[in-house]
Amino acid sequence: MSSILNRILWGRDPDKPNPMSGLTPRDIYAVQRSWAVMYAEAGKYGLELFIRLFRLNPVTKTYFRTIKDMNEEQLSKSFQFKAHAINLMSSINTAVTNLNQPEVVIALMNKLGETHKKRRVEKSHFEDVKAVLVDILRNDLKLTDDVISSWAKFVTFIYKHIFDVLDDKQISNE
Repeated sequence: MSSILNRILWGRDPDKPNPMSGLTPRDIYAVQRSWAVMYAEAGKYGLELFIRLFRLNPVTKTYFRTIKDMNEEQLSKSFQFKAHAINLMSSINTAVTNLNQPEVVIALMNKLGETHKKRRVEKSHFEDVKAVLVDILRNDLKLTDDVISSWAKFVTFIYKHIFDVLDDKQISNE
């Protein structure tokens, strides 16, 4: 009976992963719903994500020439850096809102991989971003382990396509 009810409510099996993304409809719902809370305060959480990233791995701050010598207070007052933080949040938002179209998300992540490859950003820095994101999800938003597990699947999906580009030895000039 619950199988029939699930198909009526979800329109399909809510626990069957999409072959491209690895995400189930239930995962997509969990990520999109929890993301809406974060994205409602994109400036705040984007800035917080970067500040925590710089605390975790100060080397990552050196990728940003205009702010590399700023302290946290100066960073939080920099409109240029706030704009970059919001840009990051917008990129995540575009991926999250298009999870039902994994081909679109793959194209977006390939492009993101290209821009970060040109700046010689390393995979380990992305892993640091993941650690900070999980920290925010767990400790600030107080999300459950199930929702965080859905986020882990989401990050694995997007990172695969970013890393595919970072691992490619040729840099595109497009």
